Amino acid sequence: MTTPPDQIFFQGEEIHKTKMMMLKMVFFWMCLSIVSLVFISGILIRWTYIAEVGGQEQTVLKVRQKRYDVKPAKFCTPQSENNYRVHIQRMSPNVTGKLFENLSPGGAWQPTSCVPRDHVAVIIPYRDRQEHLDILLQNLHPFLQSQNIHYEIFVIEQAPSTIFNLGLIRNVGFLEASATYNFTCYIFHDVDKIPLNNLLLYRCPTDKAVHFASAEDRFKYSVPYYRYIGGVLGFPAEAFRKTNGYPNGYLGWGGEDDDFYFRMQSQNVSFTRADSKLGRYRVFHHPILANPSSGSSLDFARYLYREYGPWDDGLNTLHYTKQEVEHRPAYTWIKVGFDQNAMMKKLWKGIMDPNYDEKRNLTWWNINMTRAIQQFPRVKKHLPEEGS
Repeated sequence: MTTPPDQIFFQGEEIHKTKMMMLKMVFFWMCLSIVSLVFISGILIRWTYIAEVGGQEQTVLKVRQKRYDVKPAKFCTPQSENNYRVHIQRMSPNVTGKLFENLSPGGAWQPTSCVPRDHVAVIIPYRDRQEHLDILLQNLHPFLQSQNIHYEIFVIEQAPSTIFNLGLIRNVGFLEASATYNFTCYIFHDVDKIPLNNLLLYRCPTDKAVHFASAEDRFKYSVPYYRYIGGVLGFPAEAFRKTNGYPNGYLGWGGEDDDFYFRMQSQNVSFTRADSKLGRYRVFHHPILANPSSGSSLDFARYLYREYGPWDDGLNTLHYTKQEVEHRPAYTWIKVGFDQNAMMKKLWKGIMDPNYDEKRNLTWWNINMTRAIQQFPRVKKHLPEEGS
């Protein structure tokens, strides 16, 4: 008995549906298995990552916590007690060698346990005073270190064969020191002045000068006259530039400090004077070569600056040759030379005349008042009338 054709058709369709259903179920279970495998692999990878990196994450968190716990930088403060001891006699090389062993070449030092607030250049004009320089340095380094400041000492030596020019050498020291570092205070320090009290802080205000040597023993620990600013004087850079620096035209001893006072006065640069209990200095005696023409130059400078300002002599007219530089253990030594006669001929627009002194066998320079009045006519009203 044969099966009818329509029944055969329906049986084949049923078989086809069954196969399709089975294929769909196989495909479903395959997809489910793949998704499950991916999910399980992700969990395993995550667990592995946490196991391997977890310690590092904890370390990072600890480092961050420490970073937030770090205290701000500690600024330096000077010692509160005057434990500084002055040594007037020159020490042996063995002693000073140990005293200077913690210095950087060139006589620089700064504290390592705190951040210094002050950066000080000490400028010492020098010629033929080795013993005084040695005694100053053996005292000055402990003095400055007790104040926990960053400092460097510059010794500026004028080459021989010309009369010592203190004002010019100070100007050179300022330019040379400021070329090495942007110091907050430039202190012009005579080689024969020894500070006696380290509570006298070697630092400068931002806008004015400080006269440190307010009580020298040679003046019975007082100021000899009201405008005296000699010995040890400190300046911030901008205030010093505002005065155009020291005069270059005072040869020998005397006049440059008083002239500088008039410069400060003309530019409204004020100064403060150290308390006499703090600004005490021991001064060594030394022979001096006085300047016989300083009096007339000072009288003229006083009115010249009042009328015209200090712009015809100073930092802006300085010419010198740097001959030698050495970074010695206790200081930076700079030797300079300059053409003194050429400089004096151009001083104050050429109003100076040479005057040979037979007794001293030296040439001094005096103001030619005729040329002076021609060049600076407004000064005439301040000068006494001829014959008066």
